[in-house]
Amino acid sequence: MTDQDIKTFDITFDCDAHGVGKMRCEMEVRMLNPEKLEWEFASDEYGTHGGDGTAPLPIAYFMAGLTSCLMTQFRAFAKRLRVDVRDVKIHCDCAWQATMRGREPYVSQPNGFNMDITVDSDASFEDLKRVIDAAKLGCFIEQSINCDIGHRLKVGDEWVAV
Repeated sequence: MTDQDIKTFDITFDCDAHGVGKMRCEMEVRMLNPEKLEWEFASDEYGTHGGDGTAPLPIAYFMAGLTSCLMTQFRAFAKRLRVDVRDVKIHCDCAWQATMRGREPYVSQPNGFNMDITVDSDASFEDLKRVIDAAKLGCFIEQSINCDIGHRLKVGDEWVAV
């Protein structure tokens, strides 16, 4: 592979969220690069967490995004790597633990994420593993799980890191 074979491209999103009602969150999500697309989403919490359950829970979007991202990459990279696949199914389970101390806000901790992949294909184990390895590296959400997230608070006219 030469330097001419290596290409990079940027993928950029932003999201504006607004709290409405008890716990409902309405969002405008935009892909800014490599093309411009926009969607509207809403999330809500269930009753025991103070919401009305009018939309999916925020964590449901994470689950759907993580699972569908790996699925998308698997299907795309199977074609790119010339591995014939008739069908693929992915079951994802994620578990967290929340710890509360009195009336303090709870603290969440992930216990683990598992992806069970079923593939209808005559391809070898090695070829399917090659596709899965590529899909894991190409899945933006899976790759983001260990990414540091910056947080800022607007104080007056200034943004302050928190």
